Amino acid sequence: MKTLKVLTLSTLLLASLSVAAAPKTTKKTAPAPQQQQAKQIDFNKDVDGLGGNDALMEMSERLNPETKSRIVQDRIVDRHNRLEVGINYGGVMGGTTYVQTQNIGATLDFHLTPRWSIGARYYSYQNQETPEGKRIYDEALANKNNGLSSTIVDIDRPQNATMGTINWYPVYGKINFFDKAIAQFDFYLLAGGGQIVLESGPTGIATAGLGFGLWMTKHVSARAEIRYQAYKDQIVTGSRDINSAAATIGLGWIL
Repeated sequence: MKTLKVLTLSTLLLASLSVAAAPKTTKKTAPAPQQQQAKQIDFNKDVDGLGGNDALMEMSERLNPETKSRIVQDRIVDRHNRLEVGINYGGVMGGTTYVQTQNIGATLDFHLTPRWSIGARYYSYQNQETPEGKRIYDEALANKNNGLSSTIVDIDRPQNATMGTINWYPVYGKINFFDKAIAQFDFYLLAGGGQIVLESGPTGIATAGLGFGLWMTKHVSARAEIRYQAYKDQIVTGSRDINSAAATIGLGWIL
């Protein structure tokens, strides 16, 4: 009986040691899914002069989803080797206090690049006396009719002008109209010269100024210009320098 108890205890002890020595099964865990790599943006390639592209827009919206991002991209109007024609209306300031001059004109500009263009301008002038000019004229005429000495103001009125110009467009941008449309605009400088026809005959004219253009569509632009112009007219006492400023507004059509 004693021997049976010893054998039983030995068997249980061996079984316990076998269980303890058995290799533990390790639970294999599935590798964690790799996170999707964030989209990389090459700023040198994707960002243009006025903003970015769709990838940059998506990034900005993720940073602030409640804010709508509107990024201005490239020029909407191609101005490489394009011809633009236009009409304008304006007035001349300065020169003489006795005559008020207005003009209607036509323009022709050949855009070599978005930065440079060469052009031609034609202006037809309409003249009328200012209140001061009319007063001086009526006073001189009354003195003459009464046998008194009088002096008639001598005015050499402009008739028309033709000029050639070179234009430089250093600044451009875009305007957002109430989130409905985006229009391109540009500021430009111009310089040139040509011929102006006066009552006394033709003479040379030089001009320089600046302008603003707003592209309402890919073909139609609205333009405003202000120019300094200088020439010599001829009156009874001889030639004199005329320095004046011309301001015009107009429409253009690019072909």
